[in-house]
Amino acid sequence: MQSERLKDKLMRLDFDIHHISVMSRKNISHHALVRLIISTLATVEELENLIKKDVRKKSSNGLHSVVLRRGGKSRIAYIDELTYKVLMNLCEKKKNREKIFSFTQEEMDSIVKIYSPPGKEYGVNTLRNAVIKILKDCSFFDDYIPYITGELKAKNKEDIEKFLLDFHPMFSGMWDLEDEEVATDFLEIYSEVTGEELDKISEKLEKLKQNIKI
Repeated sequence: MQSERLKDKLMRLDFDIHHISVMSRKNISHHALVRLIISTLATVEELENLIKKDVRKKSSNGLHSVVLRRGGKSRIAYIDELTYKVLMNLCEKKKNREKIFSFTQEEMDSIVKIYSPPGKEYGVNTLRNAVIKILKDCSFFDDYIPYITGELKAKNKEDIEKFLLDFHPMFSGMWDLEDEEVATDFLEIYSEVTGEELDKISEKLEKLKQNIKI
């Protein structure tokens, strides 16, 4: 029988996003792609246009960022520490103006689908929309999504930074496994969804953690 927490639509979305992020560690380029979608709400076009030079080190606010481009326009999007490290590992041997990803839209959708939880099929847009729903639920009286996606120019960037650090689970570490409590919670829900035993899931996750050193 499904627990009450997984009957909640937002809780289920939270698990689905977490699952895709964790399982994509099997492949560093796939993991970088997934983390960028989740961290920045990047679109397919923005991912296609991303080059090594677009990845920026920490600024005075302590956050890394990337320059994302689509439709002739650009925006600066913050990324969390682990996403930055994954991108730097992936780009280590690339030239500054070399594209980070060489995937087509169909390939990107296929990559996200591969790591979707049992019984679910996510693509770039559906994963992006799932993250938006989670963030909107955290926004309370202010809608920060248009500022995060670049649709609107933020009047006060500090408010956006604070929102991301406080409420975006990837920036706060709640969609990563480095925290023991986060890992335990993920194990329990994964077992409930798949029916697998906890020790087998734990062994699988440990291999994934070792696969990409971040």
